[in-house]
Amino acid sequence: MPNRGYTVRKGREGWGVYALHTGEPVRVNGRMQTGLPLETATQLAESLQLLAVIGTDAVEQPILTRRSIH
Repeated sequence: MPNRGYTVRKGREGWGVYALHTGEPVRVNGRMQTGLPLETATQLAESLQLLAVIGTDAVEQPILTRRSIH
């Protein structure tokens, strides 16, 4: 499973969200997520991590039993 972690770092003009596996700033809708208030950057990093986990779980978890409702 690929590493989809995110971290928050302080920059010269605020805080930024960075991908752990590349060290590059995260882009949302083509815009780098830097120069943010700390609270915003933290919430974004947590949201991206949650979305990565949900997406990974949905794709990688097999269906073990099928149940039908009668």
